Amino acid sequence: MAKIISFINFKGGVGKTTLCVETAASLVGHFNAKVLLIDLDPQTNATFSLMREQEWEAHAKTKGTLREFFLACYEGKPFDLSSIRYEYDKHPLGRNLHLLPSHLELFGMDLRLATRFGFGDIRAKIFLRNAVKNLSTNYDFIFVDCPPNIYLATQNGLFASDHYIVVALAEYLSTLGLAHIQKSISGIFEQANEVLTSVSGASIAVPTIMGIIFNRLRYVTGGTSSEESIMNRTRADYGDTVFSHQVSQSTQIADRPEQKVPIALSGYAVDRKYEQQMRDVAQEFYDRITRPGV
Repeated sequence: MAKIISFINFKGGVGKTTLCVETAASLVGHFNAKVLLIDLDPQTNATFSLMREQEWEAHAKTKGTLREFFLACYEGKPFDLSSIRYEYDKHPLGRNLHLLPSHLELFGMDLRLATRFGFGDIRAKIFLRNAVKNLSTNYDFIFVDCPPNIYLATQNGLFASDHYIVVALAEYLSTLGLAHIQKSISGIFEQANEVLTSVSGASIAVPTIMGIIFNRLRYVTGGTSSEESIMNRTRADYGDTVFSHQVSQSTQIADRPEQKVPIALSGYAVDRKYEQQMRDVAQEFYDRITRPGV
């Protein structure tokens, strides 16, 4: 059974999607893992990091996207997630990387679901949890790229997950919400489990925080004095929850979505330092996820 991990931060612009895609690609390319990437973010950045626009249009027309999945949930119809699966084929090392593509129209789906079911209705939070079970045996890991909010799409990702990773910048505002993220997730599950327990006596385990990964540090060798200070304070507060490996800025990051080849797979000499950083993060992720009891 796959381990399911959501990548989250309620603050946008932290490079959450990039780190989610690159970690997945590194696990596939260098650790021989099978990874399914679920793009719940209507901005579709993870999707267009792996698919060409014309390719996505044809896929959306013939096979569908997560828009069709949530529309079926809205209408109370069954839906097989494997029917919309895209198998990445832009690099031979990425053959075990699969994607459930997003759609811009997911922007309005949260409101439609909340209008029909109510924001607090547990049914609207577990659509993905129920549907992904049929895919779980086919993968080692399932990564969920969540929108930068705590609306129903993100909640579907969290309710389906065993763990979550917070991607943060080494900046005051980026780290300010770390405690709020944990508190919000605990509160959502507490409310849902009160309902579940009263109805059926069952409950859903709260996903555990697997780690905090600092992203886009100024230098390859580390952060500025301000960034290092913020990371040290975060380590003092959160201990080994903070990954020991971080990721620096890369001038190539903006180019990779157009080329559809993650830096973790490219093999280009110019990408080597960043590729190694991603491999280190992927190794630490792998070590954490395979520890006994995780």
